[in-house]
Amino acid sequence: MAKKNGKNGNGKINYDAALNYPLFEAIFNRRSRRFGAGMELPSDSSLGHKSEIPPIALTEFQEAMLVWAGTGLTGLCLADLPPENGIDLLCQWTGRTWPSACNNHGTELFFTNDSGLYWVDVKNMLPKDKELDMFFKLDRDDKIDRLLELYRDGLVKLEDGRANLPDKMPGLFDFNQWNTNKPGTTTFIPVTDITEEYLNLLTLYCSSTYAFNIWDEKHNRSCGQDKWIKSGRIKEEVKMSLYDLEVRILTGLNVEQAFICQNMSLALQALGLGGWTFTGLIPRFTLGSNPELFKGLGFRFEQPKSGPTRPVGRDGVFQGYCPPYYKSMSEAYNAMDSHKWAAWDSSKKPFPYEEPDKHLVKAPRPTDTTSEIVKSVADYIYDAYGSFPAFVDPMYMRLVFQAQNLDLDFYDKYYPPGSYTDQHVNTFKYFQPEIKNPYSQKPSKKYPWDK
Repeated sequence: MAKKNGKNGNGKINYDAALNYPLFEAIFNRRSRRFGAGMELPSDSSLGHKSEIPPIALTEFQEAMLVWAGTGLTGLCLADLPPENGIDLLCQWTGRTWPSACNNHGTELFFTNDSGLYWVDVKNMLPKDKELDMFFKLDRDDKIDRLLELYRDGLVKLEDGRANLPDKMPGLFDFNQWNTNKPGTTTFIPVTDITEEYLNLLTLYCSSTYAFNIWDEKHNRSCGQDKWIKSGRIKEEVKMSLYDLEVRILTGLNVEQAFICQNMSLALQALGLGGWTFTGLIPRFTLGSNPELFKGLGFRFEQPKSGPTRPVGRDGVFQGYCPPYYKSMSEAYNAMDSHKWAAWDSSKKPFPYEEPDKHLVKAPRPTDTTSEIVKSVADYIYDAYGSFPAFVDPMYMRLVFQAQNLDLDFYDKYYPPGSYTDQHVNTFKYFQPEIKNPYSQKPSKKYPWDK
């Protein structure tokens, strides 16, 4: 439970120091601060420095704040769309801290620290009925209690000990090797499932309203839609390139990782921590394509008809809607469709509206014909390419985020005032009062706007 009055003193965490940190100050103060406690840049570097502070791990509170800022459940989405046109694309009704196309929220967060590798299972969480804001009207202590409770409920430990992520080439760029996934750090890796939203959007593109002819330019033919082109149900002249379709879906989903990392970057400022967002961990090696080199996140990889193997999921944890988890793409579509519409059951799931049934009944569902066309397209893609999607990894990883306590001596040595804030100076005083503060004798090097 959060300690009442939460003020620093007598070993109490100063929760207010984080919760009351100004939003615009976090935006203006946001920087990539990479040099953490316990780290070293070689002496032959012009920025050579060896930290005299040992690695100091983040606390549960700090990790919980970062995770919930990045990808936490916050309540119910408003779903303020016309029920007759558009609302039927929503895959679920929960609200997270970042926006997602069709409220799919297909990106989930993995992270590793000194104690283990973890997955944060937020997608299977549900707020209470009509709980638009899970933290609304809660006082400070109840808000912290609720946040920690949700964080602990969603945390799934996958392995003991720090994850075996790439620490050298070919899995990690040279310039990231000195400080990535080091003792004391917490390294966060968002991974996006492309398959669920892909199948969901096909129900739109293959509907009678749009009736796109999804065209495989590589093989110069329609993607399994010939029967419906002949009957006029699919518009032969309205072609959408399969490659362009998948790029559209990828770019629409990959921004989710950026939203998550930016949210966590802003939270760093409130917590007085350092860290940064980067792309130096090469995705396939990080997910586990070459376990003899780096185990990574332990994802399963499958071989398409051409090109390198592709990540399809971590078994039993985070699995794509594609083989080998389903016998065919038709079966995968049926599973996705059942999962999606189960979220529309007003007798079992919470909704934001005062009278949900009044609005939900007006939402059109895919017709049997639309579903058959979608399954035919998906089966064609898998049969033609040995993978779904055809050109994009089913499980997609690009961005990585890391958080750590800083060594402020490095910044004093090489930078003028303004490289860190009062919050960085006071982070141990506020959030780890039980340990000796390595910054206790350090005057603040203020930003011009600090008072």
